This record gives sequence, structure tokens and C-alpha cells, in this order.
Amino acid sequence: MNRQDIAHQVSTTLGDHADDYDIDGIVDDLVAAHDGQINSIDDFDSESYWAIVETHDTTAA
Repeated sequence: MNRQDIAHQVSTTLGDHADDYDIDGIVDDLVAAHDGQINSIDDFDSESYWAIVETHDTTAA
């Protein structure tokens, strides 16, 4: 799957809060965690996925 598809999947999971996160950064980390090959965000268990997402919260103080 390409980066654009992964970014769309990520933004969908974030819903109305997508603007509060660095989507590109999330995708970078997801791809890196799978050695450059990721087919879907479903390749991650929920806990790992959300741990990565939380590190890219642009509203965190």
C-alpha cells in the first residue's frame, strides 16, 4: 500500500481530530516499524498503533 493510502487510513481513525496530529510523522513511524513495508494500519495491534499516534499529537503540551 502506498503512503497516501496509509495516511488516509490514519486520518480516518482520528476522525474529527485529524488536524491535531502530524499525519506524515505517523506514517513515517508506521512504515519504519515495518521495515518499509506496510500494507495497512491493520498490520499493527491496537496498542502499538495508538502508542505511535500519541507521539504525534501536535496539541500536547
